[in-house]
Amino acid sequence: MKTIQIDLHRTNYRYQVKIGNRILSEVLTELLFNYTEKRIFVITNSTLHALYPEFSKTVIPKDIQAECLILPDGEQHKNLETVTQIIDFLVEKKANRQSIVIAFGGGVVGDISGFAASAFMRGISYVQIPTTLLSQVDSGIGGKTGINHKAGKNLIGAFKQPYQTIIDVSFLKTLPEREFIAGYAELIKHGIIRDPYLFQLLNQKNLQELKADEDLLIDSIFRSCEVKARVVEEDEMEASQRAILNFGHTFGHFLETYTNYQQLLHGEAVIIGMDFASWWSLQQGFLDKADFEIIHYHLCSLGISKTIPEVTKETFIRIVEYDKKFSREGIRFVGLTGIGQARIFDGVTADSLWDNLLTYIQSDALLKID
Repeated sequence: MKTIQIDLHRTNYRYQVKIGNRILSEVLTELLFNYTEKRIFVITNSTLHALYPEFSKTVIPKDIQAECLILPDGEQHKNLETVTQIIDFLVEKKANRQSIVIAFGGGVVGDISGFAASAFMRGISYVQIPTTLLSQVDSGIGGKTGINHKAGKNLIGAFKQPYQTIIDVSFLKTLPEREFIAGYAELIKHGIIRDPYLFQLLNQKNLQELKADEDLLIDSIFRSCEVKARVVEEDEMEASQRAILNFGHTFGHFLETYTNYQQLLHGEAVIIGMDFASWWSLQQGFLDKADFEIIHYHLCSLGISKTIPEVTKETFIRIVEYDKKFSREGIRFVGLTGIGQARIFDGVTADSLWDNLLTYIQSDALLKID
């Protein structure tokens, strides 16, 4: 088992990320043994409940009473209505300020449970148990919680750090191939923006080899989480450098919002967004052609088969300007100066991104999608 400690000096708060195979019962037992409350509130979804119906009986210690709320699965349920459902559940079950919420699921469950925990009684503790690769290397750590609005992704939310994050790779065995690729997007992203060794490690393997090699998988997730942990320590509230974690997200979030979260998984949108951001960096003269081609062909190898939808300039600009990365000065766009070297470019206009998008779509460099 590997452990990452995250120290947030601004709030004088510290927590751990535990990573390993079949570690959940042991780690959760130790955590709850040291916690004063003997009743916990598990938030999960219908997919996870069907896969692990005995979760409460097999993982949670016998002296702990577990109340469970099963939410519908899917990004389309990451909204205020579901937050209200969670709050109603906590009120009905008489949760209090010492209560602890267990978020057992992927990124949607983690984001929405964390946001509800931040709001209920002005904040109660919660534990992240991310079960998808995407949530294990992205939303499961760092403290960003939130929900979507029709105008944009994650427009409503709060910074709420978990009590602990437990990453058990055994859950990835039941993860569909499409979901694994979507999670891999954030894993490789951390290599592209800050850890060239991680990128080279993953670039030498295909997805099947990664899934089959438990040690490699744990080590890759550990290195990926280390990147995010250190960035979060530097800039918890995303005032500056934490924005590098948004590499590929400007165009990715546009695609998700424009398609109403129905056509693309988050990671699939980010893969397309990273390819566009890498190409943009090449066109601006910041990234050399050799590095671009290495990144581009690796992203192509993931086999994403999605269509970039037709959109008007006005709609594109409206959606992009609603994104959290937009300000009066323009967009904080994350590009590259090399593999492992991300850079934030302030003041990029939506108009210039539109022009770049048109040439990207018409170029031979377009990610090979349908």
